[in-house]
Amino acid sequence: MGKICIGICDDQSEIVEELGELVKKVLEEIPFNELRILKSTSPLKILREIKNIDILFLDMDMPEMDGIKAGKEVMLENPACKIIIATAREDRVKEAFFISAFRFITKPFKYEELKEAVITALEETPGDNEIEAFRERVSFNLKERDISMIRAYNGYVEIMVGDNVFRKDISLNALEEQLDDRIFFRINRQYLVNFRHISSYKKNKVVVNNKTFVISVRRHKEFFKKYMEYDLRYS
Repeated sequence: MGKICIGICDDQSEIVEELGELVKKVLEEIPFNELRILKSTSPLKILREIKNIDILFLDMDMPEMDGIKAGKEVMLENPACKIIIATAREDRVKEAFFISAFRFITKPFKYEELKEAVITALEETPGDNEIEAFRERVSFNLKERDISMIRAYNGYVEIMVGDNVFRKDISLNALEEQLDDRIFFRINRQYLVNFRHISSYKKNKVVVNNKTFVISVRRHKEFFKKYMEYDLRYS
């Protein structure tokens, strides 16, 4: 498992600290390379960092900004972020559906309930692993989920992240073996595409970064199956 960023937002500082310790305890039981926990009593402050957060524990009732309103902002800025509502207000469970909350845990916290929520959220967040690539001979660690597509050349590949192009001296076949197959698919001999970055799909073509790519005939049936699985589980 790659780098993990977990946000904790509650207007009570003691709750923030308690949750932080419980989350650390959970992650001591599973393998990870690096953990970053962002803690705040202000939803406005946590929203400034939301694009970097994989999982967010969010209180429902906060004076500065209601949890549902904050959750809607999260959905706009980082729809891949898993929101776990943490509150004593069980009467507001139904409202969590408006922000596609991943889980609902109650106060006072039960460790096993929290552990299940964290582990399941991590399992259902593909693309957190990183790969090393180079741009102008400078090394960068790229998160798999940020890679839109990968193109094969003779003995190396070009990796596209936004408008930037990186190089890695490895064959496309070898790199494909390393990548998370829940989000990457080999559409033809030359290209791997990331399901997260497909803006449209029709018949045997996909659009990624405003460019159209053809899916080979022999791969189309498997592509359709994998893409539907991704769409149903992670979108």
